[in-house]
Amino acid sequence: MAVLVLPSCTVRHSPEHTSSRPPSAWTSSFRLPLPFDAYKWNPRETWLRERARHLLAEHCLQARGIDLDLPGATPEPPDSYDNSRRYGVGDIRAASRFGYHPPEMWSGGQPQWAERLSAEEEAALYGAESDPGCYHQADSALSLGTPAADTSWLATQSSRTLLRSSATAEVNQARSSWSTCMKQAGYAYTHPDKAIGDPQWDLDSRTVTAREIETARADVRCKRSSGLLRLWHTTESAAQRRVIARHRAVFESLTANKQAQLKNAARALEVRR
Repeated sequence: MAVLVLPSCTVRHSPEHTSSRPPSAWTSSFRLPLPFDAYKWNPRETWLRERARHLLAEHCLQARGIDLDLPGATPEPPDSYDNSRRYGVGDIRAASRFGYHPPEMWSGGQPQWAERLSAEEEAALYGAESDPGCYHQADSALSLGTPAADTSWLATQSSRTLLRSSATAEVNQARSSWSTCMKQAGYAYTHPDKAIGDPQWDLDSRTVTAREIETARADVRCKRSSGLLRLWHTTESAAQRRVIARHRAVFESLTANKQAQLKNAARALEVRR
C-alpha cells in the first residue's frame, strides 16, 4: 500500500504533486452553515479574543517581573463557523488532500511553545493553588460586565440536533443509499462514522495513505449522489430553528455575552497598543 507522509510544512499527495501551501493556512470553502452558528464563537471571533487574552496576560506577567512573549497572532481566520466535517468528510478538496485526517492537525505551535516554559513562568501564567495566574486575570478582564450565558447548554443542544436529525427516517434512508454507493465503489461501510473511524487510517498520526484519500473521496461523492449530505444538513437546520424559537431568551443571552466579550477584547487591544 502506498503511504503518503504529511510533513509540517507541505502536504504530499503523490511524488508528482506537492503543495507549497502550509497546512496551517488551510481553509475549507465548504461551510455548511447552521442556525446555531450565529450564537457560537466563530474562528475570527475566537482569534480576536485570544489576541486580547495574550496581550493582557503579557502585561500581567510584566507586572510580576516576568518578560515572556506569548505566541504571536496567527493570520486572521474566516468569520464563519466551519461545519464541513459535521457529517463526516464533506469537502472534496480536503478529502483529496488530507483524507479523513482533520487539517488542523498540522497547525502546531502552542503545545511546543508551552513545553518550553520554566516552572516559574508556568505557575505565573496558568496559576497555582494560592494564585489563579495571568490567564485567569486576563479572562476575568474580558468577562467584566458581561451578562451570564450558558454556553454548555448550547453545546448540548448542538449535539442533540445532530443526533436527532441523524435518526430521522429520511436521513436513515439516504444513509442506506450512501452505503450502497460506497459498496459499489468497493468500500463496505454501513455508516459514515465507520468510514471515518476505520482504525487503518491512524488518525493520531500525520501519515495519510493513498487508500485513505481514495476512500474519503468516494465517501464525499456518495454523500452527494445519495443526497445524504444535503438532507442531513437540511433536517438539522430545521431542528435548530425549532430550538431557537422555543428558547429565544437563552439565545439572546448568548448573543449579548459574546458581543460584550468582543467589545472588551477590542477595547483591550486598542488600549494596549
